[in-house]
Amino acid sequence: MPFSARTAGQAPQAGVEVMSFAGGDVLLAAPGGYCFDRRSSQPDSSGGFALLAHCSRMGRQNWFGARKSAVLTASIGPARPAAAAPRAADIAAMFPDARVLESSEDQLLPLVKLEFPGAVADSASPVHWRGAFVLDRHLVALALYAPEDSRTLGSHGAALLNEMTHRTLEASTLPSLETAAALPPAAAAPGLRPQPRPASGPAQAAGTGADPRKKRGLGQRIAGLFQ
Repeated sequence: MPFSARTAGQAPQAGVEVMSFAGGDVLLAAPGGYCFDRRSSQPDSSGGFALLAHCSRMGRQNWFGARKSAVLTASIGPARPAAAAPRAADIAAMFPDARVLESSEDQLLPLVKLEFPGAVADSASPVHWRGAFVLDRHLVALALYAPEDSRTLGSHGAALLNEMTHRTLEASTLPSLETAAALPPAAAAPGLRPQPRPASGPAQAAGTGADPRKKRGLGQRIAGLFQ
């Protein structure tokens, strides 16, 4: 489904594809050049799962024939209140069998680059990026998978996930901020402004603990896409 505005003033940036999750509380925005695979993406009232690929590959029998293509996934689930927001170390700790190649907390999104003993999907590299952030009452866990030698396994992939995070936060919160700013000072109390709530960690997001069905189905969703 295309972008669904909750109010008449909520319009996405030109050229930015947005998809609604968690009953409209999370407006997930794709990074530049990427589109949602709406056959595999599954929004629901509590969160959902999204799969994105480069828009140029959409509608083809073999989306990811290009050697350097990447697949992005997002798992959205409820965040537990009164717990610490996820950090790079928390994300890495969820995967004790993986080797941490790189971690970063100097940008908007805490990120880790992990190497697993085996690839998640055929023809995909065993190395991939993972990150997570809190949006109001929801935890959004992101991942990027790519074939061997793809530049998205390096800094370009980290930049893509940070761009997706920035656009998602902007799409989900900016209209509410504009609405609050238009209210009289007495009515525009701090509670009207979106306040990210701490989460217990990436395990609370769908696909990382909140919905076992999505976790089991991840390999099936992206298996063979890199062939």
